[in-house]
Amino acid sequence: MKIRILKTCAQIFFVISLLSATLTFAQENLKFKNQNLTQDQYNQLIDQFTNKVNATKKVLDESENADASAQKQAFCTRLYAYQQIADISKNNLNLDTANLMLIIANQFLERQQQSFVASGMTQEVFCGSVKVKLSENDIKMAKNDN
Repeated sequence: MKIRILKTCAQIFFVISLLSATLTFAQENLKFKNQNLTQDQYNQLIDQFTNKVNATKKVLDESENADASAQKQAFCTRLYAYQQIADISKNNLNLDTANLMLIIANQFLERQQQSFVASGMTQEVFCGSVKVKLSENDIKMAKNDN
């Protein structure tokens, strides 16, 4: 019983972490959308988005105990991260690895789009109910970035 409670607590913590990460992605996207980046800025953003993709593996690829809500949040976080990788890579094709990262991100996004179409679902409907709430700490961090 205690182990089950600990697993549930761990899943809740992971979902909250993903929500916070999604907010951070949104803030970064607004800051860098359609902007030419330096190689260092690009590398830093790619690292952040790649880390978020990798973090979702615990729920989507490695956990048999994750509930539907945690899986949905992880999937939408992964989808959003790949969208951000595609966006910043498309806008910065002159930088090292941008072309390769754009190809990788687009391949993932195309597969997911095909899955959505085959299931009669859309990304907007599926991920639209995944809400991101601003915590006080997130707001402070966003203000410090500006």
